[in-house]
Amino acid sequence: MVSWRIPTVAATAGLSAACFSYQPLQRPAPVPGTEVRATLATPISVSLGQITVQNVDRIEGLVYRTNADSLVISGSWVRTREGSDFAANGGAVYFTKADLASLEVRRLSPVRSGLVGLVTAGLAASLFAGVKRALGGGGGPTPPSDKN
Repeated sequence: MVSWRIPTVAATAGLSAACFSYQPLQRPAPVPGTEVRATLATPISVSLGQITVQNVDRIEGLVYRTNADSLVISGSWVRTREGSDFAANGGAVYFTKADLASLEVRRLSPVRSGLVGLVTAGLAASLFAGVKRALGGGGGPTPPSDKN
């Protein structure tokens, strides 16, 4: 018998991740702890532990520190110009704000969240209808009574 738990956990993780999206930063400087995606105008080299990744043009992670002309991100992921992703494992990535092409903030998306809610409600309704049908509920007309 195939366990239903693994597909359920995978579907839940996928649907909850779909509720978030990156949106352009509206403020000039993000506060520390904000989850961001920084796209750089020119690629840089980033040291991740014992390796150095060349041609990094996108960094995702939490803002560690910011001031008037620089930004430090505690990286989750770095992406190279060639499209390779590397886990940054919290490594600090420093660059100046002049190096930025764009800075986006990860936020809850109302549209995506609404769609996930509708899909989840539809799946739950079809699951309950299938169980009801399998157990024989909801079938046939009511039997006649003698009190007519």
